[in-house]
Amino acid sequence: MSNRYSDLWKSQKWKQLRRNLFRLQRRVYKAVRDGDLRKARSLQKLILKSRSAQLLAVRQVTQLNQGKRTPGIDGRSSLNYRQRMELAQALNDYGHDWKHNRLREIPIPKKNGKIRVLKVPTIADRAWQCLAKYALEPAHEATFSAFSYGFRTGRCAQDAQKILFLNLCSNKNGINKRVIELDIKKCFDRISHSSIMDRLLAPAGLKMGIFRCLKAGINLEFPEQGTPQGGVVSPQKRQYRTRWNRRGK
Repeated sequence: MSNRYSDLWKSQKWKQLRRNLFRLQRRVYKAVRDGDLRKARSLQKLILKSRSAQLLAVRQVTQLNQGKRTPGIDGRSSLNYRQRMELAQALNDYGHDWKHNRLREIPIPKKNGKIRVLKVPTIADRAWQCLAKYALEPAHEATFSAFSYGFRTGRCAQDAQKILFLNLCSNKNGINKRVIELDIKKCFDRISHSSIMDRLLAPAGLKMGIFRCLKAGINLEFPEQGTPQGGVVSPQKRQYRTRWNRRGK
């Protein structure tokens, strides 16, 4: 029985699955860019029900991510081939009504002597978050500023360095230039849940799942604020480079 699941998992054509997912994501990007939010939400539902997206989400959190062996509150640090296929089926059955578990808290000391709490979801919750990420990213990429580079898919520090070089060189924009550096204190710890939900481009079922995800990492001191850092959809996660507006095959 285990060999059957092993052969089934290893026989997946991952490149083709990525192409299938990218086609749907590209359509979401174009729909939002054209202002057709109703079509975009319908396409996002297709992504959540896509077998390609479900398998890729499970593979991402169980095989590819750097923290793939970090256990959540259930103590599981890895899944065998059968459990991976069962998790993919669970994403298909409960994708629109996912029940998010509590988060495992890992205190990490900072250089200034304070403690940063990393909140780790279970493998199953990470897989659902990854699936949600596939549906959310192309919609929001269509609305982001072209000059936004922080913690964003398809952008990196070198992109920011390039735009700074082009605008600060001596033959551009006159001689009067300045760089403004800002540090928002406890930005992710104090961000408003209602602000996130109001700006989220997603169907109602996915919105509810994201709301449960936010509440799973709740800060007892500020129950209506803060995002848990440690999951796939955390603000500081950027796992692969993608260009939504490039022409796909």
